[in-house]
Amino acid sequence: MKPMEEGAAAITPGFNLPSRYIIHTAAPVWTAPGEKSAKVATLARCYTASIMMAASRQFTSIAFPCLGTGNFGWPRDFACAIAVAACEDALAKAPSITRLVFCCLTEADAEPYRAALR
Repeated sequence: MKPMEEGAAAITPGFNLPSRYIIHTAAPVWTAPGEKSAKVATLARCYTASIMMAASRQFTSIAFPCLGTGNFGWPRDFACAIAVAACEDALAKAPSITRLVFCCLTEADAEPYRAALR
């Protein structure tokens, strides 16, 4: 199996999960060598590509974890700002999606999203 390109999105059935489908995306590693601006654009593309894939199938909702903030080393607040901006831009082109959820597993993850979405 070929590895997924950073910033790309792929869809699979949800199998035994509560969702019918899962859209997978590959965030860049913040601590890996490379230009900061390219990494920012790639992280934004993760959100955009996922939303466009969902919209192409007329999905009405999509949920995202905090992409890149775990083992990939992205600073929480910085990744949150990229996520919110990318999703706002992509949602403007995806009228079928009426609900977007940022699924934060910890209070520390959730706080920047609450602040950004106020």
